Amino acid sequence: MSRRVSSFIACALIGGSALVLAVPAAAHIQVEPTEVAPGDAALFTLLVPGESAAGTSEVKLKVPPGVYPFSYEETPGWKRKLVKKPNGMVDQVIWTGTAAPDGLVRFSFLAGTPEKLGEIKWAAIQNYANGEESRWIGMPESENPAPVTIVSDSVPRQNAGGESEVAHEHASPTSSENATTDSETDWPITIAALLGFFFGLSSLVILLVNRINS
Repeated sequence: MSRRVSSFIACALIGGSALVLAVPAAAHIQVEPTEVAPGDAALFTLLVPGESAAGTSEVKLKVPPGVYPFSYEETPGWKRKLVKKPNGMVDQVIWTGTAAPDGLVRFSFLAGTPEKLGEIKWAAIQNYANGEESRWIGMPESENPAPVTIVSDSVPRQNAGGESEVAHEHASPTSSENATTDSETDWPITIAALLGFFFGLSSLVILLVNRINS
C-alpha cells in the first residue's frame, strides 16, 4: 500500500471519529433550577424538547413528595389539567397541546419545596402525536433519566411570588376556631329548648291525669 493511500485512510478514520464524537447527545426533559432551598417557594420550569418526528402532544408530570405546586404560568397553545389526591393535594400536572418536532416547550409553576434536604426526583412522560411516548423516570445514567433537583440549605431562598408559606398551609386554623366558638355559643340555647320541651310534656301529662280522675 502506498504512503499516499495510507495517509488518506488515516485521515478518513480520524475524521470519522471526530464526526462521531461531535454528534450531540439526545435531548431530554429537564427541570430548572437544579438546586433549591428547603421550605421555600420556588419557580420551577419544565423544559420539554422535541424527541420525535411526530412532535410532542402531551406532557405528564408526577409531583414528587414534599413538593406543593400552587400557581401556574399559562403556556400559549397548551391546556393544563390537575389530577389531585383524595386529600386535595396535586398528584399530577398534565399539559396537552402541539409542539413542532424540533420545538422546545416551557412549563413554569410556583411550588413549595420540601423541608428535608436531599433530592427531588421528577417523573415525567412525554407523549407524541403518533402515539409513541418517552418515559423520563430512569436513573441519571440511563437513556431516559428523570430530572433531579437538589434541596440544599446552602442555596439562597427564592421566596418566589412572595409566598414562602402559601404552599405549606394545608388547613385553616381560623375555620376550626370558628367551629369551636359556634358550638360553645349554641349550647345554652339547646339546653333551654330541652327544658321547654320537658316542661310542656309534663304539663300535658298532668292535664290528662286530671281529666281521667274527673
